[in-house]
Amino acid sequence: MKNITLLKFLLPALLVTFTANAGLYKGLDEEGNVVYADKPFADSEKFTPPPITVMDAPKVLPKEEVSKDEEEKIVETKYSNFKIASPANDETIWNAPQLTVSLQIKPALDVKQGHTTWLLMNGKVIVKNNQSTALQIGRSDRGSHKIQAQIRNKKGKILKSTRAITIHIKNTVLPRKSPR
Repeated sequence: MKNITLLKFLLPALLVTFTANAGLYKGLDEEGNVVYADKPFADSEKFTPPPITVMDAPKVLPKEEVSKDEEEKIVETKYSNFKIASPANDETIWNAPQLTVSLQIKPALDVKQGHTTWLLMNGKVIVKNNQSTALQIGRSDRGSHKIQAQIRNKKGKILKSTRAITIHIKNTVLPRKSPR
């Protein structure tokens, strides 16, 4: 218990002693350069630094907030005509190594505002973030498929969709010769 009481009084006394002796000294070294130190050295003098300059932070005006509805009204282009130009609804496509879907858009796709075309086949996205009106699908599985195109903004919101059309893909299969 005596040690704890002694420590309570000794620690603050030591702290005051060390801070009282703390100082800053300025002088020149052998090469004539100005040197600062926390202990006195040959030809040094006690140095009191100037007060720290405190400046208020610059005031930044808050940006004018535009509601999401107003922003969409300003930015979004209204598309009056958007449809799949080819292939036609119920068209049968034979042995197509590269299936291309052509879109008709009026007014033209607004790529400056980040609008892109997307293509869905059987409800799944197969082409996304495209800036063209000719969308390449490639070789597709044979059978009947529903395709639909969409125009989306840069946030991914659907702006306009075509009606879904059905296409029928047929691939010729050559019969194999039976082994003899």
